[in-house]
Amino acid sequence: MRKLYLLVVLTSFVVKSQVQQLDEVILNAQRLPSNVSPMSTSIVSDTLGLLLQQEIGTSLTAVPGLFVSSQQNYTQDTRISIRGFGTRAAFGIRGIKVLLDGIPITTADGQTQLDHVPLSQISNVQVLRGLSGGLYGNASGGVLFLKSSPITNQKNITATLGDFNTQSIVAHLSKAKEKNQFRITLEHKKQAGYRAWSAYENSALSLTKKFLLKNHNSLELNYFYFNSPFAQDPGGITREQTEQNRKQARSANVLYQAGEKVQHHMFSARWKRKSWSSYVFYTHRQLDAMLPFENSGQIDLSRDYAGAGMHHNGRKNNWLWQYGWDMAAQFDSRKRYKNLEGITGAQTLNQDERFQTIGGYGVLETQLNHWRIRGTLRSDWYRISIDDFYGDSSGNNTIAVVSPSLAIHRQLTAYWDGYLQYSTGYETPALNELSANPSGETGFNPSLKPQQSSSIELGLRHNIATFNSQLTLFYTETKNEIIPYETAQFPGQTFYANTGRVNRKGIEFESNWSFSSTGNIAVSFHYGDYKTVAKKDLPNVPRKQFSSSLKQHIGRTVLNAQLRYVGSRYANSDNTVEVPRFWTSDMYVQRSWGMTTWTLGITNIANTLYFDNIRINAFGRRYFEPAATRLLFLKCLVSF
Repeated sequence: MRKLYLLVVLTSFVVKSQVQQLDEVILNAQRLPSNVSPMSTSIVSDTLGLLLQQEIGTSLTAVPGLFVSSQQNYTQDTRISIRGFGTRAAFGIRGIKVLLDGIPITTADGQTQLDHVPLSQISNVQVLRGLSGGLYGNASGGVLFLKSSPITNQKNITATLGDFNTQSIVAHLSKAKEKNQFRITLEHKKQAGYRAWSAYENSALSLTKKFLLKNHNSLELNYFYFNSPFAQDPGGITREQTEQNRKQARSANVLYQAGEKVQHHMFSARWKRKSWSSYVFYTHRQLDAMLPFENSGQIDLSRDYAGAGMHHNGRKNNWLWQYGWDMAAQFDSRKRYKNLEGITGAQTLNQDERFQTIGGYGVLETQLNHWRIRGTLRSDWYRISIDDFYGDSSGNNTIAVVSPSLAIHRQLTAYWDGYLQYSTGYETPALNELSANPSGETGFNPSLKPQQSSSIELGLRHNIATFNSQLTLFYTETKNEIIPYETAQFPGQTFYANTGRVNRKGIEFESNWSFSSTGNIAVSFHYGDYKTVAKKDLPNVPRKQFSSSLKQHIGRTVLNAQLRYVGSRYANSDNTVEVPRFWTSDMYVQRSWGMTTWTLGITNIANTLYFDNIRINAFGRRYFEPAATRLLFLKCLVSF
């Protein structure tokens, strides 16, 4: 086994663009159109389409400080944490701001589901690691900026078959004319799953129409539709059960038919005129979910989410600035019923929840010789309200927050630069977290408070034509950190509480070396210490992560291999249950013949037994969701 891993480290090859430093590239995620970045940044892409593309996390595992879990449970969705922010998510992403071409995917209260975004349409993901409250307001412990591919003249179909009955087909048609552009993308995916009761199926449609106007002005219209008729949730099991049979589902999850079905619509428009940019969007999401318990075990959630924003860029002499505003309104109609082993029972909850926000910000940068100084200031207003039609817990709350940040960037030599940044962040509980009331009553949990953070980081970068690297040191302090837990009274249901103060500190390193015109090596490493006020590690956050990848072009053939290490972490807040460390390795081979491109991929080559996800503080010690063993897939792209 060790010889195999050593071989992968020494001979594996990966795409240069998979993790890049952005020193001379304008980074959309940092808002300001500056050619310097006084913050820790990475860009990730799969331009050759080598990966399986069942979910977004596969592309992000090489980013230092970023941890991906729950990649194989399509009910819970991919969970992403950056420096420990987002780790509490029971499903989807929390505490991290996600945008698609500048339009928020993250709801006003800080929740993100990415299932409706067609991954085949994304050209790269820009990652800001660290607090970004001064730029984006609520739930900005990190930023993922998804950027769509430019619209060109294309017609192609991609079909994929793999183990565990993995199937997908993607059809893409786009046309680019002088004054308008059009794109349509259709995706259909399904899988039986590695574990029992883990199958899923979904379809997605994306439509884009872009009008190119005079003087580089433009108007872009988008529509996304996502339909998942079913996604099964196998649940967490105990360590003893994983040793007996890793593929088994939790019996209660099968008995109560745990899972979900989803329909999602999103409309958006973006307008650019000279130095002004603006957007509007509207999203409707219908979720019907079954949870593995009787009381309130069926959820009927109807969500309407709309927003708008505008910003202006300016430049004069050595000054550069951007100012803007954004607003959003989220309306959740939440109903709960008894789950009578998959049959709808009596109603137990009926409430309308609202989260409204408006914010304004300004970013100002100036240059003094080799120094760049950047300041950011943002002010946000939040109103959270509830109408309880079942009980007597209606009410509202208003919050006002100011988030400053200050950064200094210095060009040290022609090849070296460094920066020092102070930043702040603020995170309210999400509506579903507030509505999970451990008292068993209707209404919001009155004891759950927002969390506030401040951070300082120091970065050093080296950049030449064939090699670039970055070293980052960070320290973050958070008050009222929110963590999940379960109770004996409601096993299987996730509740939330404030744990007090959490101190985060760590070191991140990443580098890329283009040793030839056809080959590249990428390496990343992260070590972090995440301690609560009780001197315990924050659960489900590994202290160490390592990624090594290498890629080589040989004529029309591409060889690619990757190695990943995830250190040990804890499953509970008391740190009494340790999750073992693990190594995984993947290999990809791609070759073009005529109008076809074939990709053969093998993930988890060595059949490593590890855990795809950890259910933090689960009752009955049901922490573990075993990951799949080796998966072989074949992908064929046909261009017309």
